[in-house]
Amino acid sequence: MGYPTKVQQITRKNSKQYYISFPQALARAMGFEKGELVEWEVKDKNTLILKRVARKRG
Repeated sequence: MGYPTKVQQITRKNSKQYYISFPQALARAMGFEKGELVEWEVKDKNTLILKRVARKRG
């Protein structure tokens, strides 16, 4: 099942940033926690891979 999400652009005085919201159902299914570190990998122009950075133990 896919989760359609729009890319948002925030324009500030000296920069532009892009935001992609992460659906709550997906975050819960993955067990993400607030503040958890992830990284994006570009596979090709149509595919981004979101990787979880090693979790802290404890």
